[in-house]
Amino acid sequence: MGKAMINNNTGGNILNPTYRFSISKNEEIVANISGGKKRQIIDIRIHSKTKDGDLTPTIKGVEIPVSMLPEIRRMVILLEEACAVRGLSDEFENLEDLKGVREITFAHPSEEEFAKILKFYHIKWEYEPKTFPIKWDEGGNVIESFTPDFYLPDLDLYIELTTMKQSLVTKKNRKVRLLKKLYPEVNIKLFYGKDYKRLIRKYEHKDKKIP
Repeated sequence: MGKAMINNNTGGNILNPTYRFSISKNEEIVANISGGKKRQIIDIRIHSKTKDGDLTPTIKGVEIPVSMLPEIRRMVILLEEACAVRGLSDEFENLEDLKGVREITFAHPSEEEFAKILKFYHIKWEYEPKTFPIKWDEGGNVIESFTPDFYLPDLDLYIELTTMKQSLVTKKNRKVRLLKKLYPEVNIKLFYGKDYKRLIRKYEHKDKKIP
């Protein structure tokens, strides 16, 4: 079976994609993933056209650790909202129109179910609102991070669900321990599979349905 190719403004394959778009007649923005085993980065760089018409990379660019990808997503969302508020969006007239069509994409069905329970009990929540760096290389570059599943602002509490297989539970346990050590001021609770099931049973026992 051949490698899956990516369409539109992309090149390479699903493992090594390259995304590009023009910002002028002579310049393009090119983004791809590079680096070694210890440090993977998202390289976003300006490529300029030479006299021969070839595009070559310049020193104008930024290298962002792959582990900080959730922050990039949040940054794009924030910029999209700002453009809508300022009337700069070609797709939405205002912020309400934008939020009306935007839906949260949960990484696991248990997260969506948990969000419904929180909503039913009128508990304010935010989904993956912050990414914490938890490991750096010798040069001080972030090589590992942790993004808790939920944040409950009224309780100042982060929630991480671990309803998946044991290998992932072990990995999350390690990340939570590192988070608590590095950020002692952050309150976080780990919900294991048994905790989640107990919560579901408690909810179902009241003979209520989540809307």
